[in-house]
Order: sequence, then C-alpha cells, then structure tokens
Amino acid sequence: MQRDKAMSDEPILRKRVSGKRAGLFLLCVMLLCSACSAPKEEKTKEKTVLELWHYWARQDSRQCLAGMIQEFNAMHEDIEVRANYIADEDFKKRLVLAAASGETPDLAIVDSSDVQYYDKAGILSDLSEEVNETEYLSRAMISCRAKDGRIIGLPLGLNCLIFYYNTDILKQAGIEPPETLEEFVRAAEAVTTDQISGCAFPALQSEESSFCFLPILWNYGGSLAQIDSPAGEEAFGFLKQLAQNGALSEDNVNMTLSDIGWEFANGNIAMAFMTSGYEYEIRKENPSLHFAMAKLPCGENAVTVSGGEVLAVTGPEHEVAAREFVKFMSEPAQAKKCQDSMGYLAARRDMLKEQIGRDPEKKAYWDYLKQAKLREIEAYWPSLSMEIAESINRVILGQDAPDELKQLSERISRIRRENYEKE
Repeated sequence: MQRDKAMSDEPILRKRVSGKRAGLFLLCVMLLCSACSAPKEEKTKEKTVLELWHYWARQDSRQCLAGMIQEFNAMHEDIEVRANYIADEDFKKRLVLAAASGETPDLAIVDSSDVQYYDKAGILSDLSEEVNETEYLSRAMISCRAKDGRIIGLPLGLNCLIFYYNTDILKQAGIEPPETLEEFVRAAEAVTTDQISGCAFPALQSEESSFCFLPILWNYGGSLAQIDSPAGEEAFGFLKQLAQNGALSEDNVNMTLSDIGWEFANGNIAMAFMTSGYEYEIRKENPSLHFAMAKLPCGENAVTVSGGEVLAVTGPEHEVAAREFVKFMSEPAQAKKCQDSMGYLAARRDMLKEQIGRDPEKKAYWDYLKQAKLREIEAYWPSLSMEIAESINRVILGQDAPDELKQLSERISRIRRENYEKE
C-alpha cells in the first residue's frame, strides 16, 4: 500500500516541480522583455544659447558673419550663437538700455570709437587672456584697451575713408577727378542731373556722419576743440554749398553708407566718400560699373580717418561660452574670412604683411591709413559724435541756426567738462 501510494504521488510531484519551473521561466522572460523594452535614459547636455548683436547692414558682411557662426555652432554641441541685427543709428542706445535692464546680449560687434563708452558703462568683460595683443597692430589695439590696461575687445579689422568716383560720368562731363575740396564742389555741380546726384554724404544721425565729416574739418585745418572757427565754417560751408546747389540731395539725411554704396553701384551717384572695402559690394552689385578709388580730394597731403570693428563680450551670464567664440574669431582662418569678404585691412601683423604683399590696392590703403587720424578714444565720444551729426543734418536741410557752430562748440565743451568732472 505504501508503495502504491508513493507511485501514485510521483506524477503529482512532477507536475508541481514542472509547474514551478514554468513559472520561473515565465518570470525570467517577463523580466528580460521588460528590460529590453525599457527606454534608455540619455543624458543630454543643455545647450547654451549666445545672443550676438551687430549693426552690419551690408549683405557681404552679414553673410560672412552668418557663415562663421554656422561653423562655430557645428563645432560646439553645447553652444549656439545667434546673430541679431540692430540698425546703426539705434545700436548704442539699445545696447546700453539692455544692460540697464539686465538683458544685455552675450556678445556684440561694436565700432572701435565706442569701446571706451561701453567700458565706462560697465558692459565689457576683460579679454586679456583671449587676445594676444602682440599679434595685432598697435593702431588696432588702441581702442581695445581700457584706461587701466585691460584688453576689452578683439579687433576684427581696419578701414579708412577714401574717395570713390564713377569714371564714366566724370569722363562724359569732361571733368578730371577732383584733387581738392573746391574742385570736388565744382565737379559735383557739373555732373548733377535729374537722374544723377553729383555726390552723396551720410547725414543720418549716426556715427557714420561724424566719421565722414572729420577729414573735411581736418583738411580745412580745423578741430573739434575749435569748431567755432573759420576752418569750422569752411567745413560746414562745404556741405552747405553742395546742398544748396542741388549736388547733394536732401535724401542724404536718411541715408547710411550702405545706402550710398548701393546707389553708387547703380550709377545714381557720381562721387562719394566711403570706407575702404565697399568696392567688393559695388562690384558684386554691378560688375559692369566703371569706377575708381583714390585718396580724399583734399590736396596733396590729404588726411583721412581710420576706423574698424571690435568683437566684445557684453553679458556676464554666459561669459565662459562667449569667450570661446572670441577665441574662435581670433583664429587666423576667421580673421582672413573677415578681411576677404568685408574688405578690411588685416588687424593682425602677420596677415597684414601677407595681404599688402599680394594686393596692390590694399597696400595703397595701408600707406594712406598709416597717416590717418583716429577719432577721440574717450568714453564721451558717442555723445560728442551725435552733436556733430545733428548739426550736419540741420546744415544739409538748411535748418541750421545763424550761430549753429557757436552752439555746437558750447555743447562739445559741456560734454567734455561734464566727463572730466565725473572722473
């Protein structure tokens, strides 16, 4: 009986064992399936977005900047630079207001004459570790150095004011390219028609107006410190005469250098003062245009003004990432792109030597720029520059006061006095 019972229990035991094994097998399968189907948690690093402000209206300049930004972004998975265009006449105000409200962009491309102004406003970061000043021309570094010696900007390139003229228009009128300001006035009058303006001058209330006016003042023997003088009268009288005889259109009060460049390229302007480098855009816009460039028509020893642009770190929130972009832009490859597409003279010593060695046109610019004057490297310059631009605007429109220069002189003196008192 015992044996029969044991024999009868054996199948039951086997069933229990096999049932347990089946349960364990099913549990393992479920666990494996669960492990396979569970989504993997990928650690994605949050991207730092940098906002860069600039005022470059020229198409070539904007395309070049966009290309360099695209290259930088492709090289950095955790950083993305985004460009934001601000019109030149609004740029300074917008940047300072943004800083006051705590919404400063991370980076900004600024005019070399405005660097001290922004630094005094407490906007610019120290870039002494990112910029090796021994690689750059001393002329390029003057505006990039703070009063206490800190380097607060990366020079992108240099330019100067030169004389552009349409050779066909002058030839058809039987006029030789002018070599003095007096000859310039007569030539502008002679070639002016209903379709063609004899000359153009940026009279929008911006830095460009002052930049173009200063060499006229200097070549008449004047200075801003003595603007209310016979030389100052001659300089403003130059613009006034051109406007009164119709050679300089009132439309100029709404025109930037970029606007003038476009009109010149399309044969609507016979002569203009523009920065070196505009020839690239003119040739691209109208390859068949016949034009030439020369020193300003201000006599044998014509003096010009030099300028350029500077890249600065302007926001503290993403300063480490912003410095990476400065390092990238300081590389020779990026500097070459700037000078090739924007018409800059190189700010780097080694690149300038190579540039003027292969390009006679650039060598002529450099020879001229070496003798050029700088605008005042002072924090008060933007305020002073705006006063000059406003007087230029009124003179061209015929709205200047009888004592316009006396009033301008008083405003200039007040700006300087207030600045020295604050210091």
